[in-house]
Amino acid sequence: MILGIDLGTSNSIAAVYKDGNVHMIPVSSGGYVTPSVVNLDENGKFCVGEIAKNRKNRYPAETVDMFKRSMGSETLFTIGDMKLKAEELSAIVLKSIKIDAESYLQEEIADVVISVPAFFNNPQREAVLRAGELAGFNVKKIINEPTSAAMAYGMQCVENNKERVIMVLDLGGGTFDISIMEVAENTMEVIAICGDNNLGGNDFTARLVEAFLESNDITVDLTMEERSRLWSKAEKGKLAISDNGIGEICCEIRGNEYSYKVTEEEYEKLCFDLLDKIRRLTLRAVAESPYKPEEISDIIMVGGGTKLSIVKNMIERMMDKQIEYEINPDEAVVIGAAMQGALLEHNEEVNQLIMTDICPYYIMSITDDRRMCDLVKVPNIVINKNSTIPTRCIQKAEEYPGNYCIEIYQSEDIHGEKKIKIGECKYIVPVVKDYTCEVVTTAYYDNNGILKYDIYIPAVKKTYETIIVNSNNSMDKKQVAKYIDDMNKLEFTSYSEDDLVMAQAEALYAEVLDADRSKVNQLIIEYEEALKTGKKSVIKEARDKLKVMIKKFDI
Repeated sequence: MILGIDLGTSNSIAAVYKDGNVHMIPVSSGGYVTPSVVNLDENGKFCVGEIAKNRKNRYPAETVDMFKRSMGSETLFTIGDMKLKAEELSAIVLKSIKIDAESYLQEEIADVVISVPAFFNNPQREAVLRAGELAGFNVKKIINEPTSAAMAYGMQCVENNKERVIMVLDLGGGTFDISIMEVAENTMEVIAICGDNNLGGNDFTARLVEAFLESNDITVDLTMEERSRLWSKAEKGKLAISDNGIGEICCEIRGNEYSYKVTEEEYEKLCFDLLDKIRRLTLRAVAESPYKPEEISDIIMVGGGTKLSIVKNMIERMMDKQIEYEINPDEAVVIGAAMQGALLEHNEEVNQLIMTDICPYYIMSITDDRRMCDLVKVPNIVINKNSTIPTRCIQKAEEYPGNYCIEIYQSEDIHGEKKIKIGECKYIVPVVKDYTCEVVTTAYYDNNGILKYDIYIPAVKKTYETIIVNSNNSMDKKQVAKYIDDMNKLEFTSYSEDDLVMAQAEALYAEVLDADRSKVNQLIIEYEEALKTGKKSVIKEARDKLKVMIKKFDI
């Protein structure tokens, strides 16, 4: 059985395709969503998910979230006295999901499909593969998030034998992607991709935090606890704007109570540049496809950010099309990932579907041209953007003897103005009879969107082979094996409903203002006393009282 995982910036979710249906994996705290939050408790054990999220306000120095944007980088996150990279924190989240999945399915799970933003570059994709490996998984495939979501929706079109042109807009917590796909008979083909790895729902929350501080003329540096509390309030205010047309943030800073109200219209102005980025990227995706906006049959909205009314309204105006949420935006990606797992297992119920994806970047190489006296750097397009993957490009050239270094880049544009270096390949051209020597370069873009590159010198039958990675961010086999061993020794806090309710109550205490804090504190004391009695009826009564208070404030 192959598990599908949507590894998100804010939340992660897992599912499997079984008995003709997709089954969501329940988590130990209840529901199906695992917040992508890691906390180190007072006993040195890791808390992951809902309980970690609720401990953040009280223990901000021991809690880390929103690390997905740093995948593939050397950024270190401090959690207690530990420093971990994003892929290591992601591995902890994946390990927690693995434990929940194996508990629910009552079998060991080794194979997995993990979704990634379509615009993730080579080092970021390598980091996701590594995170899965460190968590004890065999990553069978990485699937682009919009492609995965479209797969969930497109299966309905395939079953009904409809030919459609689908646009998928995926606005998660930290990334934004747009994919345009063709669906015909039993084939789904991605034809255009655009995106931004630094644009997501969290940026819309940040605008409310900034506006709150500015409107109340707060210029002091906030403590970690204050910033965490304000962020949580802003998240709720953001949702209230979409639900009610107006949102209010009330928060205590330095012992003083402050508030800020904002209407939907005002919020749209605050986020104008973010919305403009979404608009321009969406239009670029359409421009790179063979279709006009009016020829798009369906628009699929994926990710929590697409629930924002200001985003939905802008897309409807721009595309002149009503958007219906036929599939839950929070579940669409994982449904597709689970179905991809079923395809890899050759499940007969989905095996008739053929799916193709594309390269989101131009791949270009830059090397010294030895024919030029000043060694001018000459760029060379190796693979074009929007090429169907997997794809292979073989190029031959005659080169003079000497030492060479080819630098490999991914670029959003054909001119390389926004290029990202993803690696380099060094090779030696030998001295031969005819002086110039044939050099054969091969670039291979695999199904995971990861580039492999090698140089072959026929005269000496030698291959200079490398997997393109960020050399400062790679792990050798011994390091990976040691990390997996260390991961297996990590202790994860197993928690009951009582533990979760207490964590939620503590988070509530940190968030509410003085007028309600004493009430919450009294209920916490009563709950603690009830737990000491060990009597189920007494505990349930105290727990239910706390739950009512928690629900009142939507914690």
